[in-house]
Amino acid sequence: MKPLRLVVLLSSCVIALSLVTWSVIDGVARMRAASAMADAANKFLASLKPEQKAKATLDFADENRRDWTVVPRDRKGVPLKDLDANQRKLAMEFMKTGLGASGYQKATTIMSLEPVLAQLEGPNRRIPRDPELYYFSVFGTPSAKAPWGWRVEGHHISIHFTIVKGEMLSNTPLAFGANPAEVREGERKGLRALAGEEDRGRDLIQALDEKQRAVAIFDQKAPSDILTLAKIKADPLKPEGIPTGQMNKQQKALLEKLIDEYLARMPQEVAAERSKKMRDAGFDKIYFAWAGGVNKGDPHYYRIQSPTFLIEYDNTQNNANHIHSVWRDFNGDFGEDLLREHYKATPHGATQPGASQQDAPQSAVHPQDTSHLDSAITQADLARLKLQGAPQRYVRLGPTPDGRPVPIKKPTSLPLIVVFGSNGKIGHIDVVEGLPDGLTEKSIEVAKALKIKPATYSNKPVNVWSEIAITFKLDQS
Repeated sequence: MKPLRLVVLLSSCVIALSLVTWSVIDGVARMRAASAMADAANKFLASLKPEQKAKATLDFADENRRDWTVVPRDRKGVPLKDLDANQRKLAMEFMKTGLGASGYQKATTIMSLEPVLAQLEGPNRRIPRDPELYYFSVFGTPSAKAPWGWRVEGHHISIHFTIVKGEMLSNTPLAFGANPAEVREGERKGLRALAGEEDRGRDLIQALDEKQRAVAIFDQKAPSDILTLAKIKADPLKPEGIPTGQMNKQQKALLEKLIDEYLARMPQEVAAERSKKMRDAGFDKIYFAWAGGVNKGDPHYYRIQSPTFLIEYDNTQNNANHIHSVWRDFNGDFGEDLLREHYKATPHGATQPGASQQDAPQSAVHPQDTSHLDSAITQADLARLKLQGAPQRYVRLGPTPDGRPVPIKKPTSLPLIVVFGSNGKIGHIDVVEGLPDGLTEKSIEVAKALKIKPATYSNKPVNVWSEIAITFKLDQS
């Protein structure tokens, strides 16, 4: 099997100083939300025993922050099952800060479906169904200074939040599911955790006339699940379906009600600002697409796609009685794009996991603030090749860390934002977008191994951030 060749490109391109002017959520709402989250997070963490807190807290740069799914599996974090009554109360109050009243009710109802599912599957089920297997994770330290985030995740719930400098940059992905979608027997017969998502979608497709419906339905058979699945980054899907501009007033109102069902999962102020942004961006640019049958009980799928966000819903599994749904932001999931702009525009002093506060960079200047960036970076421990433009360094790798063949057929790059410290050490490393199969971890390993001579500004050592691209390609030599 061919080994990989890893190429490190150290870029010193000029980046504009201004912070990104557009964000997923804007104004007072995101600051109030962040404040409430930090307060609730600190109360929750303060209630935990040392061993519980060790489970609940991870570094902000931990790759697990973006590793998400709604299917049952082992997870990082502290589960409700490990908490006493008071800790559980604080955990649920913490979760409530990220959800609107409707969102919180949906989430707790979804949790309560686990015993129903356990009864339906019987004693020989392969997977534990437990309403206490919902895990709480805090990434970084909740404050108005350094970036931090948090997550609550378990079967059919995956909610994520990213906070930077006292502002909530992101509250997506926001995924809810329900199995059963409708309880059809027993004491809770008739219960539907996500009734609005199903009914309002069907109301809209049935309100379209024959010609409009022919445009909206892109496939007579619904896919078996949402199409973006649990990808770290959701890219826009093919703009299929009917654009809002081709709907009449009544139909547009039904689409608004459907979107409002998803907005209601969020805190009221956040939902209101998102709704305003959606309209300001142009409501007529939104597409509504459907697949599958249009009658109750038919397997079906729909999506709502705008230039900035995607809502996906699927109800096909278990005889069309099992829902998956999600809200994704094309430039805001996990706060990645906005966080990247934040690092480019804001001085930082974050440390790597395990680094002492004494070693932490106290500030970071931008590349255009110093002419010494290129000369400041050396990598004596890597094989040197002829420089072409930005410095290039090559090291050989074997198979992927778990020994499987390398899953790439063409050069694949992973961008990192790195703080080169005035103390001669690598500071904070932020992964812009990760790669699978251990390649992200290998990239971070290489970045941490860089040997640097501090850049200087006004004859003094300074911290400098820069973006480096780690490129994996098959070695043809």
